[in-house]
Amino acid sequence: MLVVCFLLCHVTEAVSQDSLVITDDILHIHDILISGNKVTHESVILRELIFSPGDTVFKMQLIPALQRSKENLLNLAIFNFVFLNVKHLGDNQIDVTVEVTERWYIWPVPILEYADRNFNSFLESRDWSKINYGAWLKWNNFRGRNELLTGKIKLGYLKEYALAYTKPNLGKKLNHGISTGFSANQQDEVYIETVNNKPLEYQPPDLPAQTRFNAYASYRYRRKYYTSHALRFDYYDYHVSDSVAAVNSNYLGNGATSQNYFVLTYQFNYDVRDSKVYPLEGYSVKFKAEQVGLGITDFEFPSFRLTGILMYHQKIVNRLYFYNTTKAKYSTEKTMPHILNKALGYNENLRAYEPYVMDGSDYVITLYNLKIQVIKPNSYTIPFIKMEQFNKIHYALYVNLFADFAYVNNHFPNPTNTMVNTWQFSAGGGIDLITYYDQVFSIYYAINRYGEHGFFFQVATPFDRW
Repeated sequence: MLVVCFLLCHVTEAVSQDSLVITDDILHIHDILISGNKVTHESVILRELIFSPGDTVFKMQLIPALQRSKENLLNLAIFNFVFLNVKHLGDNQIDVTVEVTERWYIWPVPILEYADRNFNSFLESRDWSKINYGAWLKWNNFRGRNELLTGKIKLGYLKEYALAYTKPNLGKKLNHGISTGFSANQQDEVYIETVNNKPLEYQPPDLPAQTRFNAYASYRYRRKYYTSHALRFDYYDYHVSDSVAAVNSNYLGNGATSQNYFVLTYQFNYDVRDSKVYPLEGYSVKFKAEQVGLGITDFEFPSFRLTGILMYHQKIVNRLYFYNTTKAKYSTEKTMPHILNKALGYNENLRAYEPYVMDGSDYVITLYNLKIQVIKPNSYTIPFIKMEQFNKIHYALYVNLFADFAYVNNHFPNPTNTMVNTWQFSAGGGIDLITYYDQVFSIYYAINRYGEHGFFFQVATPFDRW
């Protein structure tokens, strides 16, 4: 299915309609007038429009072209609101007006968070020592060119220091991008292994339990609007205490207390969804190929990994939507250190399986969902807030029915980990509230194949992790 969708993305029809064209059916775009961009350079906005001054467009194609351009601009995540309108000048000449409401771009935010894999795991353990605190700086639309600058200082349960910079619009056509960054973290407790389908925590007497350093550089090519190619080069350096290596000799592999390696990744992405925050229509195809271990260091576990992701969203009837998200991963190496053998329960998980993790070299996960739009996307102006970046909020509400399925392949499982090498599934329903600055608040009730059930909570942008 992924291969077919990949090919369809590159097929275009070339049908001559010259004999069917009537002069009055064609509009000529005289100019594009932009307002509201106090910080953002016009070139960033013009890059996302699927038309330019001097172009011609059929009248019947004008509204879809305006809508698609609006979606492209909103998907940059640097505007709260975007409005496109048309001014008719006569003689089939038009001006397109683009009005944007910019977001607040500089976020010096204090960090106070739980350090568990998800909120429900934290509620189950109620371990208040697993709290992180610190400061986080995120500068969106840096210099008005849609660049991203981030810095982080995190203390508490997990200590982390990070800095990253992304420039997505290099070159005359703004279709080249680069990014670079590093992170260093230290923790006194690690998930030493998986037992009874749950991560087993271990705090050694010789602290810290683990330190990790990661540095990366990447290049991205985005030819037009929806297709991108990326090449990324990562370096990882792990160190663990002697006690960690003694308790689980496979934590870093072969009883090692240190491990360093390089990763080279190529990723293809084709995305024509109407929204990256909470899509309702369109689809996305992602393909990733990774080589772990490049022979530069003495890394003993080189492997080649392939990952494919397909997201499909469809409107069925008014206010009723369907989506399916499927992700599959395959690795050539079946015997890996514990830190490289993680599958589900970390970034992706089945609903109603929040307390559990499933380790393995290969896996597939597929989610099916019916959405009922209870409250259509709307906006509200808060009268006592004067700053336009904050005084107008958008909101929408959806009721969901879902079914999730997954399979994790593990050639050498711990006998207590019974969830691998067999199909897992769950079902349930819930509510999603989409609001302020792309936040999605979810509450849902779910039951898994073992009859375990309950209410679960999530505050996130759901599709970011995919």
